[in-house]
Amino acid sequence: MLTETNNMNTEEMLTNPETVYEKPKEKPVYGRAECVVSALVFLFAVLFMRFVVFNITGIISSLLYIAIITTAIVYLRKKEYAFSGFNKALTVVLYVFSLVFSITDNGFIKFLDCLFLFGAGAYLVFSVCSGRDSIDRYLPYALKRSVLEHPFAEFRTQSAILSDSAKDSSTSTNIKRMLLGLFLTIPVTVIVAQLLMQADDGVDRLLTGFFDSFFTDEMWIFLVQVLMAIPCSFYLFGMFYSNIYRRKVGDLTAAECDGKLRQKRTISNLIFYSAAAPVLILYVIFFISQASYFLSAFMGRLPEEFSYAEYARKGFFELCWIVVINLGIMIIMNLHSTNSGEEKSAALKIYNVIFCVFTLILIATALSKMVMYIDAYGLTKLRVYTTWFMVLCAFIFLLVLIKQFNPQLYIAKWISVGFTLMFAILCFSRPEACIVKYNHAMNKLSVVEEIYMSDLRDMSDDGMLAAVNEGVLTLEQAQGYNYHGNHATDNLNISTLILENK
Repeated sequence: MLTETNNMNTEEMLTNPETVYEKPKEKPVYGRAECVVSALVFLFAVLFMRFVVFNITGIISSLLYIAIITTAIVYLRKKEYAFSGFNKALTVVLYVFSLVFSITDNGFIKFLDCLFLFGAGAYLVFSVCSGRDSIDRYLPYALKRSVLEHPFAEFRTQSAILSDSAKDSSTSTNIKRMLLGLFLTIPVTVIVAQLLMQADDGVDRLLTGFFDSFFTDEMWIFLVQVLMAIPCSFYLFGMFYSNIYRRKVGDLTAAECDGKLRQKRTISNLIFYSAAAPVLILYVIFFISQASYFLSAFMGRLPEEFSYAEYARKGFFELCWIVVINLGIMIIMNLHSTNSGEEKSAALKIYNVIFCVFTLILIATALSKMVMYIDAYGLTKLRVYTTWFMVLCAFIFLLVLIKQFNPQLYIAKWISVGFTLMFAILCFSRPEACIVKYNHAMNKLSVVEEIYMSDLRDMSDDGMLAAVNEGVLTLEQAQGYNYHGNHATDNLNISTLILENK
């Protein structure tokens, strides 16, 4: 009987081409834990939009990130995923960097910290669910998988779970009926309210006051935040769900990554050698012709035709271009050369060594110029940030140089550890406070009025608090400078709280 029915269905599909077989939608697997996490994730998304995207508040932002990390840990443990020693260390790092919002008032550092927590948090979930016990050797592929592929693979799962659970709930059915009834009565309610407002002044004032107090700018901003929180919630829940259930995205293996890299190695090494040789020759000519110009920085001597500002600024932009060009050339050569990776030729290693050495020399020269500039004019935020960036670049190129002589060097691990430590120094040192203290100690802050109008006007309360402590500004001057009114941020951080209650 079943065979006859199947034959009839097949004949019907053949005779009627408009008949299309629709595959039933795959329902997501979920339980009570997924429903609870879904509700928490949406709440976190709304708070994230309100207190991070629209308004970095400090302590509240720290508590929000701590709550998100804790929820992820509890959920993963509920699903019986074990945390390796590496994952435990990464969890501690996330908790520590969540405190940055509370200890500093620097908006730029807070923005960088948001990006760091975003990438590191996604990688933690991926690492735990993949059973990693160390940093991935193919870290770029792992970051791509954790930040993009996993979350978007299950991007609609949260709404699917909500829709499916609503179908089986009598309470949700009653709520939908109530909402339908309210929607149908809206036109009648509006007409009656209009007639009552025209009939009585008291009702007119009452309803007008109600609408004015309810439909405020703050309410519209909150509604926008809720709407923006919906895709954010889908992304975060999709990241959790996809890593745990792995229905659409499989595990990332070393063999898969190695295969992807081998597919990119399609260009003869000789082509790259020929293309890179003129660039290296130009570098040699450039360094020889400008030897006195560059060496003057190491000797602390300023060329006659330059001021300190021109000398340091010119060196920095040269550094940026050389770093970008050299790094791009090295990545392309090592990624697409036929003989690279474990089969890297001796010539390719030599080219990498030359590029690294040239770049390191230029970085050292630029750092020497910056030291001269700082010694003459003191510190500013831009000088601190650029110096930090130059040191980071030098560290990366030094590791690449060592990699040429030690192929087994775990370069992704060392770059990650080095960057994390340097980023921690940048975040927790509160650079603006250090700038004020250094300039005051080196007598670079000579005129209080000039300082107040030039240097401190672009600083957060980190710098202002240090200025008060060092006697550069009075407490009244610092408190009278309305930094938080001009910048969309709040005062819930240690620097601002101490300054306001000093």
